[in-house]
Amino acid sequence: MKALKIKGAIDTPEVFFDPEKRIFSISGISHPENAKEFYLSIIDWLDEYYEELMDGDGVKITVDINFKYINSSSYKYLREVMKRISNFQSKGVDIEVIWNYHQEDEDLLNEGMVLFELPDINLNYRCVPYS
Repeated sequence: MKALKIKGAIDTPEVFFDPEKRIFSISGISHPENAKEFYLSIIDWLDEYYEELMDGDGVKITVDINFKYINSSSYKYLREVMKRISNFQSKGVDIEVIWNYHQEDEDLLNEGMVLFELPDINLNYRCVPYS
């Protein structure tokens, strides 16, 4: 399966999901004019990846998220993205999420903690501050 690459723009994050290295990265600013349209391509790719993933035993995916800013409509769709990723656990995939946040941005830290503790997501995660 081909990697998903979306170049970042002034109001959209850079996305690079590499199925070969099993590193899924989203970084930048997320406040697109149409969050549904932007995130739908990511969700569709994840659905396709899920279908192609046979036996996930011994497979580990690292999800690296580094938002400078995310608006509420993007956060809603990020939740859908993370639900799809959490579904990989049903195929035996080990998932680690790294939620990067500026050390002074407690709101972004809390958004990550809330997101990964949701019952329909419930992923192993760690929050990593940077300055």
